[in-house]
Amino acid sequence: MGSGYGESTTYPVYLLLVSFLISYVLLRWLTDLSRSPALIPKPKDWGTHISVSGFYFLSLANDYIPDSGLAAFLKSGPPPVYIGFGSIVVDDPTSMTKLIFEAIKKSGSRALVSKGWGGLGADALGIPNNVFMLGNVPHDWLFKHVSCVVHHGGAGTTAAGIALGKPTVIVPFFGDQPFWGAMVAKAGAGPLPIPSKQLTSDNLAAAILEALKPTTLSRAQGLGSSIASETGTETGARSFHDKLNVDSLRCTLAPSRTAVWRIKRTDVRLSAFTAATLGNEGLLDFNELKL
Repeated sequence: MGSGYGESTTYPVYLLLVSFLISYVLLRWLTDLSRSPALIPKPKDWGTHISVSGFYFLSLANDYIPDSGLAAFLKSGPPPVYIGFGSIVVDDPTSMTKLIFEAIKKSGSRALVSKGWGGLGADALGIPNNVFMLGNVPHDWLFKHVSCVVHHGGAGTTAAGIALGKPTVIVPFFGDQPFWGAMVAKAGAGPLPIPSKQLTSDNLAAAILEALKPTTLSRAQGLGSSIASETGTETGARSFHDKLNVDSLRCTLAPSRTAVWRIKRTDVRLSAFTAATLGNEGLLDFNELKL
């Protein structure tokens, strides 16, 4: 399919650098990583102090009721493709919308197109009959009703789509988005990501068709099943509390209270109440306190 990371020397180097920086930080500071080990297994050289718990999800689907227009569109034909770039603000929303509409036509698909922060719309273009323009809809509800998802590669959107077993096409713009695109492609749950500056209606249509192939769907569904068996939120919370040194957070003089100060050049920790009491009694110089 069109231009992608496999055809550029810039992006592999970029991914290598991002991977190194992430590893550098993780190995020294973090104790829990909220990503799925099914999508990205824990590297063998990471110590036992680092946990890979799984994705954290906030369930919003149970309370969501779609408007009548969206409900009617979903019932009127086969599951559509979802296309949205979330909080990404594109330079030319009209041109991007036109590109998306052309790609949908070339792929022969129906589509839900999210307006997002970029203001994608069709005021000057007209909305094709096979397209529905979306406002704000919870992903954990919406993605249950689509055939595949096309997005910018944000960590949360990636997790939401993969967790529901949806083939994923990622069009990264910046940050960690190329990383997530590469990981999805490596897992076989979607085609190679398409850098946003290289996006055309032809390569987007080709990517959608690649995502809709039975082999891609099978890999995505298998990955979704694995993620469904994970308990990321619970595991992450447990890991956090297991590694939390509670005693180091206590006030030295009143252990039932949380320390917010430390007396300089000592290990004496004080709560706000204790520090105020000692200061008011003339037993403590507030200039000797540090956070």
